[in-house]
This record gives sequence, C-alpha cells and structure tokens, in this order.
Amino acid sequence: MMMTQADLGQMLGIGQPAIKALIATRNVPHTAIINGIMYFCPDAIMEWAKSEPNLDTASCRVEAYRERLAAECPDAAAEILAFGKRFDDKKPPRRYYLIKIPNKKMGFAWYVKYLDNGRLVPSKWTTGTSDRVAAEAFAAENRDAILNGYYTRKAKRPTDMYRLISGYYDRDSPLLKADKKRGRKITDLKRRQYLNATNKKFIPFCKKNGARGIEDIDTAMLARWQNDMLKTLAPKTVNNNVSAVRAIFYHLVTTGYAKSNPFSGLPPIKNGKGRLTGCHMLDEIRGVFGRDWKDDAHRLLCLLIYTTNMRNCEIRRVRQGDVEEICGAAFLNVRGSKNESAERRVPLHPFVRQKMGEYAGLRDLVFSQGKKKFMKMCSLANIEMGELMGHTPETLKLENIRFYSGRKFWKTLMASEELGRNTEEYFMGHRMTSDMEKHYKDLTKVGAEKLAQKAREVFAVLDRCLFAV
Repeated sequence: MMMTQADLGQMLGIGQPAIKALIATRNVPHTAIINGIMYFCPDAIMEWAKSEPNLDTASCRVEAYRERLAAECPDAAAEILAFGKRFDDKKPPRRYYLIKIPNKKMGFAWYVKYLDNGRLVPSKWTTGTSDRVAAEAFAAENRDAILNGYYTRKAKRPTDMYRLISGYYDRDSPLLKADKKRGRKITDLKRRQYLNATNKKFIPFCKKNGARGIEDIDTAMLARWQNDMLKTLAPKTVNNNVSAVRAIFYHLVTTGYAKSNPFSGLPPIKNGKGRLTGCHMLDEIRGVFGRDWKDDAHRLLCLLIYTTNMRNCEIRRVRQGDVEEICGAAFLNVRGSKNESAERRVPLHPFVRQKMGEYAGLRDLVFSQGKKKFMKMCSLANIEMGELMGHTPETLKLENIRFYSGRKFWKTLMASEELGRNTEEYFMGHRMTSDMEKHYKDLTKVGAEKLAQKAREVFAVLDRCLFAV
C-alpha cells in the first residue's frame, strides 16, 4: 500500500511542515513520484525509523553555521548585523507610518502618512495624541474615511478629476467602500468589468474631447459617448458601460463635488436590432435525453441548461460540491455570478444529478475544459441535440437556435405551465422583488420548505413535458 504525505504525517504523528522539512533534507525515503505527488512505502518508513535517522533539518544546519560564524568571526558577524539593521530601520510600514511633529501642549504629536496602492499619499494627518498605541489605532480605524475625504477634495481641482474616476473601481478603493456602506451592492466580477469600462472607454473619450473638470461633462457629451461606443459595441454593452460611470457621478453628487448628475437625463440605448433567440418546440424535444447520444458531455450540457436554466458561464463553474439537499429536494448552489440575484439555488432534477455524477466521477469540477474549449463544446452539444431531432446545423443557424436557447425554452415552459412569475424570477437569477427575496433567500424552516415545494413543481413539469416518451 502506498501512502501520501498526509498519510505519512498521520502515521508519524507530525504535521505537514515537519514532513516537508524531512523531505527537503532527504531524510525520509520515498518510493515514487507520480504527477508531482510523492508516495511512501510503510515498510520502508519502518526500516528508516529503526536505523536511528538523523533528524537535523536544513534550518538546524543553517543555525549551526550561524553560531559557528559568530564564534569564529565575531567582528565580521557584528558588522554584517549592523549593515542589515540600517536597511531594516529604513523599511516603511506596509499601509501607513507615524511621524513626530512638535506640539505646544503635548510636546509632540503623532501624525500619520498613508501608502495607497504602493504610492505615498502626499499629505499627513494628526492623530491628536502623543501616545503611539492610540495613534496606531487611530491610523488603522480612520484610513478609509481620511483617504475618501482627501481624494474627493483633491478631485475638485480639474487636473485631478481623472485620478478620482480611474481609481473609483480599484480593489481597495476608499470611495467604493464608502458607497458600499451606503448600500451599494457590487460583485468583484462586476467591479472589474466597470473598472475596464471606466478606464478604457470613458476616460479616453473625455480626454479626446478636452474635458478637464466635472463642469465640462454634460448630457450632450455623454450622448456623443454613447454614439461613439455604438460603432463597435452592442447596445447592451453600451448601457452597461454607462451604468459603470453613472454610479461614480452619483458619488460626486452625494459628496458635494457636483451639484447634479449629467447621467440623470441620459436615456439608455434601446436594443431593437438584434435577432430574436430561437427555441425548440416542446413536441420535438420531448424524450430526446433518453436517446443514444454520441457524446455524454454534450448530453449533460444540454440537460443542465434545459432543466436548470443556468447561464453558460455558470455551467462551466459547476462543481459536485455545489449540490445540496433542502427539505428532500436537490439544488445546485450557483455562486460568483454576474450580480447578487444571480447567486441563487436552482433545482437539480434527480436524472440530471445522476448523469452529472456519472460523467464527472470523482472529479469535483464537472467541466475542466478551458473557456474557449468549453464554449466550442456547448456549440457542438447544441448541434448534436438538433440532429437528434432532425435539424441540420444550417436549420439551427437559420432559426437562431443556440445552446443558450435552453434558458428561453425553460422560461417558456414554466410560463406555459402556469407556475407563476415567482418561479421564473427566482430560479433564472433575475432581479427579484423585495417580497421574493424575503421569502426565498431566507433559508429558515418556512423559507426552505417553500423553496423545496417550488423545486418539486419544476421537477413535475420536467417529468411530464421533457422526459416523458
């Protein structure tokens, strides 16, 4: 029987750091290395233990050399230590440091200077105390508020407007943190998308048009920005980019930098040019998942989108560990999606759960392909499903039936079965009303039972309309 490092640690009764130290000094014998994982033989370990092994680790040997250096070359060792200390003393703290400034009442007072995104903020603030412990507490607790006020005041000068806008969606932005405390909700994925829209779309357009301050940006200029983006982007993407910047201007209004928001009078772009997404007919799709498919991955992909209505990106992230039981019904916990409402639990039909387990086996991540290969596999899955129903790829393209059409099919099916807007609104990950959120996101006993009841209604529809032959 072969043992892993974890098994060896359990056998010897020591932790992984100690195991790694023994391996690094080639003290403990290993049997084989397979795919970068080291394996051990219990009998070989027993023989090694009987041989009274030398348990000196690399750190022990280095310590011995250090003691030898101090004993044989005391003057050189002292000079080296002094040399190193000169550099250590000059190393600044990570996020702030304190400086002493004379004060008539206290003798001196501690002032704080902050480091923000690796740069020293060119200003200092008094902590109001000569006690270092109290000064450090003040510096840590008031960092966000101080930097927020500093950047907002500084941005009122025209030359600094772009710095405020470009840094609003930074990971540790104090301005975004301040707005989150006021109730703004934004996922990290959306933050990164908005950061890209702000810095690569809005700021270059403003500079190109000579805008130096907030007073130079009006609704007419923003409309020209929309028209400029429409040359290369879809209307929906244009509207998303506008939403990214609109939120920054709301911040400017609430902090007193701007008197009004020029985005308030800007209408969104209407999306009336795109083709309608096609959809398979119920009579032709019934029983298709019980037929013989050439590729099990294609069947599982179509099963997931036609029975759970998840988005393509959500399916790519599905893990077997996301399955959970709620009052006797199985759900997939959809995490890390595009907005808060999209993070939800979707009903997982027993047949789909079985096929997912058969396909993934012991693997947690169900689909391990990269993004491009996964999207290609989705297209091929859509083609194979169409062929099983007698459609050619050309027919699918003509009718605009894509892999994503599975979401439209699910929505249409649930609406035709009169399950109510609640089912579609919650399980599809759209924005919910406050009553919906209160009833279905609170997994108390009552909320869990209502959720499981909705899931069983969905399962009944799928059994009757999708899986029946």
